[in-house]
Amino acid sequence: MKAGTQSRSEQWKQRVKTRHRVAGVRTWHVNLNPVTMSNMGFSRVPLDPTGERIRIPPGAKGTHVDWRGPFAAQAGALMVEITTNRGLKGYGLGGGGAAGGLVIDRHIKYFLLDRDPLDVEDIWDHIYHVTSIYGRRGLVIYALSGVDLALWDLCGKILGVPVYGLVCKQPRLKIPAYATGTDPGYYASQGFTACKLPVRNGLPQGKEGFEKNLEIVQAAREAVGPDVELMVDAYLRWDVSYTLRFAQAASEFHLKWIEEPIALDDYEGMAKLVREIDPTWVVSGEHEFTRYGFRELLRWKAADMIQPDVSWAGGFSETLKISREAARQGIPTWPHQGGTPWGLHLIATLSLPCRAETFGPARKAVENELFRALRPRAKDGFFTLDDRPGFGVEINEQLLGAYTLDSWG
Repeated sequence: MKAGTQSRSEQWKQRVKTRHRVAGVRTWHVNLNPVTMSNMGFSRVPLDPTGERIRIPPGAKGTHVDWRGPFAAQAGALMVEITTNRGLKGYGLGGGGAAGGLVIDRHIKYFLLDRDPLDVEDIWDHIYHVTSIYGRRGLVIYALSGVDLALWDLCGKILGVPVYGLVCKQPRLKIPAYATGTDPGYYASQGFTACKLPVRNGLPQGKEGFEKNLEIVQAAREAVGPDVELMVDAYLRWDVSYTLRFAQAASEFHLKWIEEPIALDDYEGMAKLVREIDPTWVVSGEHEFTRYGFRELLRWKAADMIQPDVSWAGGFSETLKISREAARQGIPTWPHQGGTPWGLHLIATLSLPCRAETFGPARKAVENELFRALRPRAKDGFFTLDDRPGFGVEINEQLLGAYTLDSWG
């Protein structure tokens, strides 16, 4: 901020007559996907009759540790409610489940009580600092994300404007969507012009798995036709050599991107893939945290596009900074799980075009009522934002309670 200029918070405070203070913080560990919760595979390594895990030699089939991708995070979602002294409530969706709730209840909330929600960015910086000795990535940032989103929700409600209107004068209110899942032909029939496939085979599955991945992509391309954009998510199952071979073999299917093909911290390997694979993008960031982590991706030139999740990477405050730093280097941001109320408000403010990710739609519904209440529906392949204050989220506590696994506050 230039000397003599007012901060965003100071400008907001001049616009309101009634000031608010944080009076209460509550969290709920909610399960947004009960179907996968019951059979979620923390590891595919089998158990012997005594319950001990069987040792399997490296490279053997079936040893990939798999949290079922984003569905595990849905099973461990964390809803945060922050209430002001005047009874206003803000809601944010973070992660970390029961552990994230404990971090907020036993530590973070004491740096929220009696604070003005309009100081949201200063609050973020302070909480990040006081948790940095045990946080910085992962669980604590999941929890901080939910807190930050709840505060931004309050900011919008206090000022009577949608969150996108707090930071952007010309927002994008009609946002194209892409559908993630295993039924791309159906998604295309529902109006989606871009689809993303999970490809489940990696190094342990060898040549047979490699060929199966290609078969999946070929079938998807045939199902959606030549005009629908098609992407694949490898979910960290490959290495550099495998990815290069796959990109070459799949070139006839004209993939838009390959997502998170290799280990997260192998920035050098990702940079090599970005240089050598063209025109298909190599993308990452779903599992990266804060501007500091994303600066490494950008410094290495290790992604053609980045994918911060507003509920995981640090909340609205941080993903806004991340996306703007990336845009200055010409790197677009397509947020992971962008088709949530929180993600859509971020996308509306982006300077570079993108699509919002949504799961499904499914021919046979598997989502529960809470999941549906928190997920806007794309119509004819587009999301449309309205002008409700904050993120436009109002929680039915009876519904929330029906899907709560643990709660605090």
